[in-house]
Amino acid sequence: MNATTSRNMNQTMPLRVGRRRFIGCGAGAASSFAIGCWSARTYPGWHEGEFDIHFIHTGVGEQTFFIFPDGTTMLLDCGDTHHAKYMVDVPPSPSKERLGGEWTSRYIRRLTTKREIDYLMVSHWHGDHVGDPALGCRKSAEGHSICGITAVAENFRFVRYLDHQYPNAGMYARDPDPEAFKMMQEWIPRAQRETGMMVEPFRVGSYDQISLKHNSREYGNFEVRNIAANAVLWDGRNGTIDCGREHVEAGGDAKIHENRLSAVIRIRYGQFSYYTGGDVELTLRGADGKDYNWEERIGRTVGPVHVCKTNHHAGCTAMSAGFVKAVRPRVYLSSVWQAGMVNEASLANMTSRDLYPGDRLICFGYIADRVKPVAARFAGDLAPAGHAVVKVLPGGGAYTVYILDASDESMRILGERTFIC
Repeated sequence: MNATTSRNMNQTMPLRVGRRRFIGCGAGAASSFAIGCWSARTYPGWHEGEFDIHFIHTGVGEQTFFIFPDGTTMLLDCGDTHHAKYMVDVPPSPSKERLGGEWTSRYIRRLTTKREIDYLMVSHWHGDHVGDPALGCRKSAEGHSICGITAVAENFRFVRYLDHQYPNAGMYARDPDPEAFKMMQEWIPRAQRETGMMVEPFRVGSYDQISLKHNSREYGNFEVRNIAANAVLWDGRNGTIDCGREHVEAGGDAKIHENRLSAVIRIRYGQFSYYTGGDVELTLRGADGKDYNWEERIGRTVGPVHVCKTNHHAGCTAMSAGFVKAVRPRVYLSSVWQAGMVNEASLANMTSRDLYPGDRLICFGYIADRVKPVAARFAGDLAPAGHAVVKVLPGGGAYTVYILDASDESMRILGERTFIC
């Protein structure tokens, strides 16, 4: 990112205003966010040349659906984890009548008439990112567990699959969700046999493994860079660093927590840039035997972005000051399936003008009643709750953030704001 781009990240276009400005339509909505509380306007759909990021709120997991400028599609994660103790605070959305993967599938069907998704990417093996049969599932006629990703697979064929560890699953991993891991290990070969899904390792450092499949020549300014996976980090040039091996050989744990093995990518389109890193969190041990902030090291490799998916649901083990200062986004997208994911320490970092200046917008899918007092202290930087959609305009020079009603399937716009890159 050049100096001009960095300066322009502070600029915003005039707000589009719905029929009314915000009057209590969502917990902690920012006063500067254009809100149409009773608007009949709905999501305008994708058009050639636009890059859409759909951060879908179900209350039971994290999932992101991408439509690249030429129409190439990718699903990154899709969770189903029905912890009864958390569902008291964060209800399934739109309702408990369907599993999270089923609601996600229905959402995607409203975006595209195609029944193929070009890429399925798994950031790491936890139920809130792939589905967990132990915490809410149903069975197919053949007895297979259906939830999360496998529920989406009932309606869509995935053309290509990649995850953070394939084919060396478990090499460093500690604490993957066993039922989720088992379900996916059974489903992957079945999908290969039955649908021809191609399966391949996630190649750290690659800029063309995830690429445009339908019209790449038209959009030479679009790139997906694989930054990290399985504790291996791109060195910013032409190589990689096996930080997991360094950690183990330096006398750290023989295994590394699954969250820290999450796959990380950065997407650029023109001047626009986006970060997503699964549940990446704090400490690893370096070759010198000293602990360091793994999240911050990734952030320094990524550099400044315009929009950032929060690490580990913006919980207490992520969104450290060092990481936030390195990536400096204007917009944060954060998945919520338990109340504590709206965390005061993380919010303090994300909203700090001491770490970096300028406006920002934080999009939580849901803010539970018991954390609304925390959210209220940061209300000026919060969008209303709901699905968050980032639409990057053709050429990548500007982007609009839409918040859509997640309480039903209307795709109704609750508010929107447009930024210049």
